[in-house]
Amino acid sequence: MIKENKVSKYLLYAIGEIILVVIGILIALQVNNWNENISKLKTQNKTIENLNLELKGNLIKLDSTIRSSELSINSSDNLLVSMNDSTTNKYKGEKLDSLLSKLNFSNWNRSNLNITSIQSSGNLNNVENSELKNLIYDWISQIEKLEFYETKSDYAYQYFIDYIKKYGSWREIDKFAFNRVKGSQLMPSNDHLLKSAEFENCLNELFIWETHKKREYENIRKRLIKLIEFTNS
Repeated sequence: MIKENKVSKYLLYAIGEIILVVIGILIALQVNNWNENISKLKTQNKTIENLNLELKGNLIKLDSTIRSSELSINSSDNLLVSMNDSTTNKYKGEKLDSLLSKLNFSNWNRSNLNITSIQSSGNLNNVENSELKNLIYDWISQIEKLEFYETKSDYAYQYFIDYIKKYGSWREIDKFAFNRVKGSQLMPSNDHLLKSAEFENCLNELFIWETHKKREYENIRKRLIKLIEFTNS
């Protein structure tokens, strides 16, 4: 009986020790999970914070680009109207070369570093806010669409540059873009371009693609503001 009681006590003691070890392991695992979750949360918060700063910088650049694009569109539109009625000065007393100097390159020099990082690392799946996640997915899709219009606009602008190089005077145009540049003695005016059908096509293509691009910029701007609001800390 004495021996049996000792064995029972030892068994209970051993079982108790095992239970304590298991509880200790479970607690350690739980603490480890908590630490991992806290670490993930900190990483996610930092990622969103960096994204927010990038988006705010992009918004400033986008607003500047939209203004430049609008100026280019208005100038090309005024010139196209002038070509429809050569007997009337339709560009409101502004010199032709002054208007030509405003047909400038206006692509949006944006940063996609954090968006690309989130997408490539798979961290987008860890974003808990479903609306924010959808906004980021839509943003990526819109940027891909925008790149098509930017490419078309680039081509149209290069067409414009090459045409002026061949048939006009860039020096006369640069006289209005840069105060230090003097006008051309060889070709003191580009007025003859208004009688060219090819130049009209050149302006029209620039006007069309710049208009499409500006519309995409304005659509993206709305999404950009929403993204900034969702990523504000």
